[in-house]
Amino acid sequence: MYRLIASDMDDTFLGTGGVLPQANIDALRALREMGILFVPSSGRPYPSLVSSLSKIADLLEGSYVISYNGGCINRFGDATPLVSTTMDFQRVSDLFCWAKERGIGTHVYQLDGRVWVSDMDDDDRAYVGGRMDVTEFDDPDIDFLADAPMAKILFVNSDFARLHALAREVPAELTDGLAVTFSSGRYLEFNPAGVNKGAGLTRLCEYLGIPLADTIACGDAANDREMLAAAGVGVTVANATSEVADVADYRASATCDDGVLAEVLENLVRAQP
Repeated sequence: MYRLIASDMDDTFLGTGGVLPQANIDALRALREMGILFVPSSGRPYPSLVSSLSKIADLLEGSYVISYNGGCINRFGDATPLVSTTMDFQRVSDLFCWAKERGIGTHVYQLDGRVWVSDMDDDDRAYVGGRMDVTEFDDPDIDFLADAPMAKILFVNSDFARLHALAREVPAELTDGLAVTFSSGRYLEFNPAGVNKGAGLTRLCEYLGIPLADTIACGDAANDREMLAAAGVGVTVANATSEVADVADYRASATCDDGVLAEVLENLVRAQP
């Protein structure tokens, strides 16, 4: 009996431009009536996710949110996390300076949800718009954030092949011990050691007393891999990248624009014996 469905947000539960398909809203309402928890899971900060989901806040009462790729877990509606993980400031600073010297765009995330962006181009500005509030800055370093708890840092390049090459160019001493992944076809993410969505889902299920076998997880990109592998059933949307093909138990025919939750409801939840 499935008791919890966790889903990535951008390009999975949310469609192009961050639009929420009506089919997902209808499916979420049905799942709620069945007593099945729906848990948003994203690399974004909690405040950004709550803003994106404001239209369906009533359908998420009593549920939870996994943010920062598993680094934080919140009760929906409560900005104080049940679980939070920080990243060493010096490591964030060193990665930022390495990227800055090479003109690579970066997003620096404070634990409280504030996001600082350097060398942002129009393409990324358009992608982020409507999803997340950010502050652009042009300082040569991030020393002004030295006293702020850090959540993560990411590099930006919409050429995904170049992004993968970039991951190989970062000196090992800067990435040693970190959890490194990719997301949204444009981001190279550096997270604290041990942080991933699979670990976040596992921790939440332990807290709730729900076996992982009773969960479904939906995703589209590399930062969803561990979550798809941890869940009882891992689902990929039709627009998923090849990086998650090998961990999918069920490959949906629905894209993020169609409403994958509706397909999960009909073909997995209601199809249970």
